[in-house]
Amino acid sequence: MIVTVVSEGACDAKLALAERLAAHRSRAGRKVLLMDADSAPHAHPPTLISAKCISGKGVGPELENMGQRFEDIVVDADGRDSQGSRAALIAARVVVVPADSVHGDPARAVRLAERIGNARLFNPALRIVIVPCDGCAASAVLTRCLPGAELPANDDALYASVFR
Repeated sequence: MIVTVVSEGACDAKLALAERLAAHRSRAGRKVLLMDADSAPHAHPPTLISAKCISGKGVGPELENMGQRFEDIVVDADGRDSQGSRAALIAARVVVVPADSVHGDPARAVRLAERIGNARLFNPALRIVIVPCDGCAASAVLTRCLPGAELPANDDALYASVFR
C-alpha cells in the first residue's frame, strides 16, 4: 500500500506525520519504507524503518521498484506541484493531508485540492484523509475543497482510516 502525505507549501507537520504513519505500520509487523520525496530532503533520525530520499523524475519509477520489496510505502511528497509530487499522488491508495499545512488560507487549500483532483483523474480510487489541527479553521476549509475526504477524530481513528 502506498500512502502519500502532501501539503501546500513547506510544512513541518507533513514530515512528522509521514514518520508517525510509517512507524505505526512498522510496529504492526509490516515491511515499511519511508520515502522522502520532498524537493528539500530532510535528515531522518535512525529508526527501524527503511528510509530513502528521492525527488523529481525518479519518484514514479522508484515507487514501482520499491513496491515489489515493501508491503507499505509512506511518501513525504513535495509541498509544491512537481513531477515527483504528481507521481506520488497518482501511485497512492491514500493521500493524507495535515490540515495545518494550509494555515487556514483558502487559496492554498484550493491549490492543494486541484493537485489532488488532477491525480484523481489518473487514480479515481484515491482516498483522502485530512488530519485535523487543534484550534484552527483549516480542517473546515479543506473539507469544503476536498469533497468525500475523511476527517478522523483522533490518532487511532487516523490509523484505522489510512490503513483500512
